Amino acid sequence: MEMDTSRYHGHSMSDPGITYRTRDEVASVRAARDPVALVKSWLIDKELATEAEVKGIEKRVRKVVDEAVAKAKAATPPPPGELTRDIYVGKYEHPRMVNVGPGPQGGPA
Repeated sequence: MEMDTSRYHGHSMSDPGITYRTRDEVASVRAARDPVALVKSWLIDKELATEAEVKGIEKRVRKVVDEAVAKAKAATPPPPGELTRDIYVGKYEHPRMVNVGPGPQGGPA
């Protein structure tokens, strides 16, 4: 399944994400195209799941994510050499994606 979405926050703590978009623009895109909200509404509207079942799924997923975050925070940091492991340099062919054009050296736009 491929879902088209938008980033609702900035790239980092120093980027609030509203220097190049208004709060209204972000809110309207989120309201119209949030893939998580769309799938939840589809499940309920098509009677594939009840609201209670969707909430149960969300609760279980949140628990899995919280446990993974806690495990990652408690783990020993990887050695510095891991920072550059598996970084691909050279011509990059995109998998089939919409609205993606070639950037420098055929990489992401």
